Amino acid sequence: MIKTSKPIQELDDALTRLAKLYQFRSLEERGYEGLTVSQSYSMRDLFYNGPRSMSELAAQLGVRLSTMTGVIDQLEGKGLVERLDHPEDRRSLQVRLTPEGKKLYQSAREAFLSHLAPLVENRTPAECETIISFLEEVTGAIRGWRQGHRVKERRDGKDHP
Repeated sequence: MIKTSKPIQELDDALTRLAKLYQFRSLEERGYEGLTVSQSYSMRDLFYNGPRSMSELAAQLGVRLSTMTGVIDQLEGKGLVERLDHPEDRRSLQVRLTPEGKKLYQSAREAFLSHLAPLVENRTPAECETIISFLEEVTGAIRGWRQGHRVKERRDGKDHP
């Protein structure tokens, strides 16, 4: 068993608080308009990358295609996305944001970024780079842990995606 130092425990606690704050946010909050986390991530991907196939969206979120279909069904029901024929593959569909979906995502994103801006406004570019670099390292460490965990599950006879 690894002995945890105080800084490691404090980092774990801070990351847990951050994840809980974002993942378990209230769906009634004005900026989220009742969107689930998966719906928000899907809209973000479509906003920045344009129309995508269901498979591409599922891969980006790390979920099964059946899960992605449910997420898109919900967004489509809210009028935020639409399905359209794939321009290069008649057997496939793409999903894109509707004008209402673009407007909703952009306004929610701007509101969120307006709260982050004060965190970097009075920092030097070097300080900002250090923060971003550290967060990327944390992301890499968590990704490595998850990949190692999946390998162990497969060795134990459990094949979870």
